[in-house]
Formats: sequence, C-alpha cells, structure tokens
Amino acid sequence: MTNKKKIYIFLIFYFLISIYPLKYVPLFETTEARYAEIAREMVVSGDFIEPRFNGIKHFHKPPFAYWMIAAGIKIFGVNGLGARFFGVFAAVISIFFLYRLSKLFLENEEDCYNTALIYATNFLFIAISRITSTDIYLTMWTVIAQYLLFKQIYHEKSYFNALLYGATLGFGFLTKGPIIFLFTIFPFFVAKFFDKNHRKVFSLKETFLSIVMFLFIALPWYIAVIIKNPELLNYFLKVQTVDRVVTNRFHRYKPFYFFIFVFIGGFLPYTFYFFNYLKRLRSVDVKLKTLFIYFIAPFIIFSIAKSKLETYILPIIPVSSIMAYYGYKNLNKNLFRYLIIGILFVIAFGIMISGYLYPPLNDFKKTSVLYGILAMFTVSLAIINLKTEKFLSSVAFSMIAFTFIVYLVLPVIGPNIKGYRQMSLYMNKIDPKNKIDVLVYKGFIPSISYYRNKLAIIAFGKEREIQFEKDNFYKNYYLTSFNEVKSFVNKRDEFFLVTRPKYINEFKSKFLVSCSEIFKQRKYSAYLCKRLKR
Repeated sequence: MTNKKKIYIFLIFYFLISIYPLKYVPLFETTEARYAEIAREMVVSGDFIEPRFNGIKHFHKPPFAYWMIAAGIKIFGVNGLGARFFGVFAAVISIFFLYRLSKLFLENEEDCYNTALIYATNFLFIAISRITSTDIYLTMWTVIAQYLLFKQIYHEKSYFNALLYGATLGFGFLTKGPIIFLFTIFPFFVAKFFDKNHRKVFSLKETFLSIVMFLFIALPWYIAVIIKNPELLNYFLKVQTVDRVVTNRFHRYKPFYFFIFVFIGGFLPYTFYFFNYLKRLRSVDVKLKTLFIYFIAPFIIFSIAKSKLETYILPIIPVSSIMAYYGYKNLNKNLFRYLIIGILFVIAFGIMISGYLYPPLNDFKKTSVLYGILAMFTVSLAIINLKTEKFLSSVAFSMIAFTFIVYLVLPVIGPNIKGYRQMSLYMNKIDPKNKIDVLVYKGFIPSISYYRNKLAIIAFGKEREIQFEKDNFYKNYYLTSFNEVKSFVNKRDEFFLVTRPKYINEFKSKFLVSCSEIFKQRKYSAYLCKRLKR
C-alpha cells in the first residue's frame, strides 16, 4: 500500500467508526441540545435566517453550524446522527487539510500521515469532533485557511490561493464571527516581525480579491438580520465580541492558566512530544519555528480573555500536531513511549473496572470487564511496536478503539448523565402523535424539544434574552409568572411535566393537579399530570 493511499483509507475508516454509534448516543445538555434544537426549529419553520431557540430568537452565533446540523436532520432525521453527521464530516475534512498542510513543513508522506494520526486521535479532538457545536466547523475552516496561507507563503503564490483564502475566512466568520481571525490573520501579522517570508505575501490585487470574496460570503447574513433587528449591530459588536473578552457576562470565567491544563490534558497522549518540540525550539527549521506563533498568539489571547471554555482552543490543535510530530521524530529515548503506554493502560484498566466504580454502569459489570480486556488488547499492539516505526499508528488505533467503546456505552447510561433521549422517546411512545404538551418546570432541557420534535414549554427556567422579540408569541413557550403557569394548566386536561423530584409536591399543591411518575432520571423525572376536578 502506498503512503498516499493510506491517508484516504484512514479517513474513510475514521469517518465510519465515528458515525456508527451516534444515532443512539443522547444529545447532552446543554450545548449539544441547544445547537441541535436551533437547527431543528429551522427545519420545521423554514426560516434559516433568524435562528430560534425554543421559540425565541437566538443570535449568540452566526448560522453556518446550524445550517449544517439542519442539513443532517433533513437527511437522517431528528436523532443524534442527524445532529452530528456533518460535524464528523467536518472533522474528517480538517484531518485531510492538516495532512496537506503538514506537507509544507515535513519531509515525506509517512511524516504527514503520522501527523494526521496525532491530530485525529488526541483526546480533545476525538471528543469535540463528535459533539454538536460550532467548534469543529471553525477548526475545519481554520486549518483550510492556514493551508492556503502557508501554501502562498512557502510554496506558490497565486490569485487562486488568495481567492480561496478570503472565501475560507468568510465561512469561518459565518461560523463563529471574528474569532476566525485569531487563528489566521492575527498570528500572520505577528509572524511578520520574525519571518521575512511573511512579508509581501499577497499583492495588492490578491489582497483586494481576498477581501471581496470574504465580504461576499460573510456579510449578507449579518446585513439581513441587522436590517430586521437594528439593535443587533451593537449586540454583535459589544456583547458577543467585547463582553466575551473583557467581562464575565456569560459566566465562563476561568483563571488565566486554565488553558494550560486544558491543553496538557486534552492533547494527550501526545503532549510529551509537543514539549520536546518546545525544548528544541531554538534549533528547529525557521518554518517550524514560525509555526509556533500560530499556536502561542491565540493561546495568549484566550488566556487573557475572561470567558473560557475547553473547546475554544480546538483550532490550535492542527498546528500543535505538526509541532508534536517534530518532537516525536527527533526523540531518541523511549521514556515518553513508556509513559504513553502507561496512560493507555490506565484508561483500559479504568474501562475494565468502570462497572464496579461508576454507579450508572453497576448493571454492566461483565460487559465493562470484556470491553476492558479488548482495550488492553489494543494497548498490547503498542507494546509490540514499542521500538518500531509502527508505534505511533498503534497508539492511534488504541485511542480510536477506546473512543468506540465509550460511545457504545453512552446510550445505555444516558438517563444517569446529561442525556434525555430515552425520557423523550418514552413520552413519544405514550403520545405518538405529539398531542400532549411538555412543561419543564424550574429547568431548561432543550433536548426534550428536539426529541419530541415539538417545543416544550419552559416555566421558571433559565432567563432568556427576549430583546429581539417584536410580539408576545414567545410567551406561549416561556412562562415566568405563577399566573402564566396556572393558565397553561387550566387550558389542558393532561400534560407531561418534567422537573426535579423535589419540586413535584410543590407543583401539585400550587396548581391543583395529580401527577404520576412515568420516567425516573438522575436529575429530572417525567410525570403525566391531569387537572383535578374543581
């Protein structure tokens, strides 16, 4: 098998094994369920311009990711596969372009293939590539843009590179706003101070072409929604850009060193090799040295910003993978290989005893032991290849196997974690025609709306942003007072109630209903409630 064919075979294998269990893995609250539900509402309403979240306009993110999720739902239905399919596809595309990007920095096909393995099988990428969110799409556009930029810098200059670069930045802007510039244009300008190749990269005509293409793709949606909602301009410029950086408005404050630990843990089992690259930074080739700027520049900005989530740094993982492979290839000692095998063994052993230590898996002790033995078997391949060139591919295979095992288990333990798929499907079984409304009392569980394929009514839940609503129609789904909840109850003979068990007696006494539990879950349970005759 030629090295060129290996990457394509790996990409097909990675794609198929990633999507196989996703239909049955529950959407997790609240991130996955939020994105999936917004996309579902787009499909139902036919309005792909103004995103709505449980009936209320929601402009926290531009719409590209919603469009992709909606496309998956149209093809595969309202389930986990529909919500996640194109996210996994985006992950595979990003692996391919990381492979192409690495060709501009490394010596041969085998090096590029191994770099792709590192990128595809670190913990952070494996996890996020299967999650319904914007981050995997942003990462895809980032690595494509970086490939086009470095191709222009180090390989061949052309109008075509400039045109596609502008288009890619446009799609990135349509995915998560100006954050795309943090991984592309910002480090590009910083690198001009250290690398002469970063100067005079684009001609005036090429720059003009790139800007025009960017504006053509990025701006129409923003213009359309701002015309309909004039106050959005300030919202985009201040709230979603400035406030995310300098305030804790979104309650995501973490200390400045937060991403250091996220990267160290998330990039395992290859973090050791990245540090070996850093150790050799002064002596590495100027191109690889400059590549470090594309890691450290956005990393510093994210560390300074108030708002932090683990997923934010995913777009720096592609360039980190190239640097880590350099560290791997230029390390003669086997110490790090032993450490990686140790990590893999700990994970495999953890899978084996999970049925005994993790309460949601107590009924699956034998299964967890069997899965643990299979995981141990995959680690044995890495041991066999400890001192060979196949070590890296053996580690990658173990990581993929671990992930596959975990995703096989998730559908079973959904009710014991943050998944409400089984609860929603049980309500669908009782009410197959979706005639009975669901009231979520003192909570907000968007996956119920998603799996029911019908908006749930939220009472005394999470505070919503309603400044863009021009009428009161949203109040049909967003109840904030006792009288509104009472009116809801009085208009229905029966309804499903989802709430924490500690609130059920309070609800029954306040609103004069009888409720029977139909589905018990760790935090929230479902009840079928009926009005008492007065």
